[in-house]
Amino acid sequence: MTPPTDHEYWEERTRLYGARAAGYSDVAMDAYEDRLRRAAIERLVGRGDGRRLLDAGCGSGRWSIRLAEAGWVVTGADISHGLLSLAPSAPNVTYVQGSIQDLDLPTASFDAVLSVTVLQHITDERSFDAAVDNLMKMLRPAGMVAVLEYAPLRVFGSVPGYMHARSRSQWIRAFSSRGCRLRAETGVRFVGHGPYMLAVKLTRRLWPAIDKETPPPALNALRATCQGVDLALARIPGITLTGDVRLLVFEKSPVEKSPVEKTAP
Repeated sequence: MTPPTDHEYWEERTRLYGARAAGYSDVAMDAYEDRLRRAAIERLVGRGDGRRLLDAGCGSGRWSIRLAEAGWVVTGADISHGLLSLAPSAPNVTYVQGSIQDLDLPTASFDAVLSVTVLQHITDERSFDAAVDNLMKMLRPAGMVAVLEYAPLRVFGSVPGYMHARSRSQWIRAFSSRGCRLRAETGVRFVGHGPYMLAVKLTRRLWPAIDKETPPPALNALRATCQGVDLALARIPGITLTGDVRLLVFEKSPVEKSPVEKTAP
């Protein structure tokens, strides 16, 4: 049986999960990690002050809208027609359809690029290389590219077929080989999701009638406590490297000055 293309995979996932297709299908896990991701992005990506940002793999617009609220002028791009149809309109947000490797947007037109757990789902290595090359083309010199992905220190075991797992060093190499330098990083997820999701599963088993479309309200305090632990660990030097989900922020090299520019008074 021929495996689905990336486009077919995302369209089918959207049919099954709607707007949640771009994140975790389990609402409890999505609610848990969303706070951690948001804190990392706010801290390391920061405010836009009118600068232009490409949200590569924007899904139904979650991060596009949040970044526009933080002062960025955002172009959200996604491979899925279905997900884009669910993306709300918002000031300073424009949506375009297309895979990252096939986007035909002007060269050096963005001050920053953000990709949240998107590149790890480009399973073909040549398509991955083409996607990263295209992001670099669309990013201006000295621009910022931020990728939030599964990036453990070492990859152990197998992963689902819809995902290509890369270690932290492999992610760094993918961008440093294209003239970028690692400017900042932080772990996002550490240990808190383990006890929280165990409690969620036990709650659902003991009370099968509980609404699975919302996180169990009885566990809100536990979730906040576990999130607090992960948020604290993210700021501890050394410990932050142990997170398996990671935000890596790179800076593209500035344009090399021409000999005339270098010698001009």
